Amino acid sequence: MSKPTRRPGSAVYYARRAIPKDLRKIYAPTREKWKSLGTMDFEAAKPLERLQQIAWDEEFAAERAKLTPTSDKPALPRRTMTPAEREESERQQFEWERENDAYWAETYPDYEDLTPEEQRIRDAVEAARERWENNQREEREFARQERLAEAAATKANAPAPTPARGTPLSAVVDRWAANQNNQKTIDRMKKVVEWFEDDMGRVPVEEITPETVDSWVEKLLKKTSPANARTKLSNFKALLRVAWLKARLIPSNPASGVTIDVKGDPEEDVQPFDLPALKAIFASPIYTSDERPEAGAGEAAYWLPLLAMYTGARLNEVGQLRPSDVLKMPYLDQDGEEQEVWCIRIVADKKDGLKLKNAWSARRVPIHADLIALGFLKFVDAAREAGQTRIFPELRPDKYGTITANWSKWFGRYLRGTIKVTDDRMRFHSFRHAFKDYAREAEIPEDVNDAFTGHRGQAVARRYGSSLAYPLRPMVLAMAKYRVTGLKLPAPPPAYREREAA
Repeated sequence: MSKPTRRPGSAVYYARRAIPKDLRKIYAPTREKWKSLGTMDFEAAKPLERLQQIAWDEEFAAERAKLTPTSDKPALPRRTMTPAEREESERQQFEWERENDAYWAETYPDYEDLTPEEQRIRDAVEAARERWENNQREEREFARQERLAEAAATKANAPAPTPARGTPLSAVVDRWAANQNNQKTIDRMKKVVEWFEDDMGRVPVEEITPETVDSWVEKLLKKTSPANARTKLSNFKALLRVAWLKARLIPSNPASGVTIDVKGDPEEDVQPFDLPALKAIFASPIYTSDERPEAGAGEAAYWLPLLAMYTGARLNEVGQLRPSDVLKMPYLDQDGEEQEVWCIRIVADKKDGLKLKNAWSARRVPIHADLIALGFLKFVDAAREAGQTRIFPELRPDKYGTITANWSKWFGRYLRGTIKVTDDRMRFHSFRHAFKDYAREAEIPEDVNDAFTGHRGQAVARRYGSSLAYPLRPMVLAMAKYRVTGLKLPAPPPAYREREAA
């Protein structure tokens, strides 16, 4: 997939396209096209570049139409594609669809969140995609007709075919999905079946052998990373396990002995935000100019990074907080006297749509004095007085109900584009890693550190009990020691800044 590029000595981004070989005589001596996008902002240039590529597609199609001679003679039959050409065409189609899906998933929020201009660009790209897919369907139909013709040519000498029998994988997915309540998981399994059938054809589950799975894995590894291939293989194994143990369609799991080795690559691991990155984040226009980007969901753009930095919580854990989850909780100090401390309570609640990664993630986290100084308790009080069900009501869930999914995509774009943190290993989850490191720097015991973040811990003794019941007193004492060394806090949000000044 093409991307905006710069010409030597120019700060403005351009769209670039090589002239197709069959049209070079028309455009000679020019071998490629360049078009200024009129912007120095890479993120702004990306949709404009896509739109220009569409315009060139239309231009080249028109030029080809001019070259097509008109005649009353019947059209010559199309040349039969060789198996290698057909495989390459299917590979290119798969790659285009994969990159296009990733482009829309990672580059834009939901359609209704786009400006009218962005909607027009997106409509144009989708229209071009539909035309391209129609062409691909025609190519596939032509290839199918070729295969049918080849089969018909040998049918007279072939033995009588055995009636087709067997269970399609889609039926196994339906059987498995009957016991699932997570639509995202169901869609992921259906996608795995699509990948398999794209590569291997619609093989009945009874005919899938270890050799079939081995062959599919080889094709997978040519298309995607070992880690992604291993995930798809794992899902496929689970599906075949249902066919074996639940549906009793096969005598064993043909994928059970197939594995994909994935060597750990430290370069791909999530890394904690280092101090320069943290300084850049909290010196961004959100904190210095009170900007609130539309996709940042209002005050969520200000508070979510701070909450993650001072609690070690996951993004969805803080994004789904209700006013009732911020409360005073009692504990006994070292003299046995009852005290109270403001805490954030992180729990699952099916009725309110609150989700956790696992049961151990349920916990209470004392609120750091820096968050209180910035006005977080006042912010929650305002949400409570307004009768809000969530602290951040402008967060919009994705189609699977994940409250922070769209916000996470926005933060990733803002982190790379505006804040200029370009290390791909740093993302929102890096706040959680940074919290763990700063807690260790403050010499906070590892079991208390784990209680803050909802980690179970590796020691056998620490597997007893739960994070939700961990004693508050050591957590209160530890939170008082927690510091982000070298980081200057941003100013409070305008409403609380004005109150303090008054």
